[in-house]
Amino acid sequence: MTTAPPSRAWTVTISSPAGRPLLMCSACPGPDPAASVPRGEEMRRHLARHVPESGLEPHLRTCQCRERFCVWHRRQGPCNGALRLVLIRADQGRTWHLADACAACAVAIPQAATVPEPPAPHGRTARDSPATDASYVLEEPGEWTESL
Repeated sequence: MTTAPPSRAWTVTISSPAGRPLLMCSACPGPDPAASVPRGEEMRRHLARHVPESGLEPHLRTCQCRERFCVWHRRQGPCNGALRLVLIRADQGRTWHLADACAACAVAIPQAATVPEPPAPHGRTARDSPATDASYVLEEPGEWTESL
């Protein structure tokens, strides 16, 4: 039996079956009914909650773009460079991805921005961090806002 390698990749999608908006998350057990259509800020806030929960040590992280056969961008060459946490906007804002990507893939992904890692509490690893760090929010850089 093989075990899937751990990863840091999450996807949230807005769908509206029967006219009711739902937020579907790849890491959550079921759809989350929304009072109105979630905006980008709400999508980013939802994704940000998953980062501290992951607890995946830096040496175990891999380029998730490569793991998905580079479906987020055109193939530009092999994965290369340090890993970055990348926020990707797709489907005209109906789908958002947050994932680790190497530096080469991060710059090749359209409508993506590198976002900061949440700070680890002094003397603690990511695994020791509390699962709910309300202070970590994915802010959208001004230049990136204009390009989307």
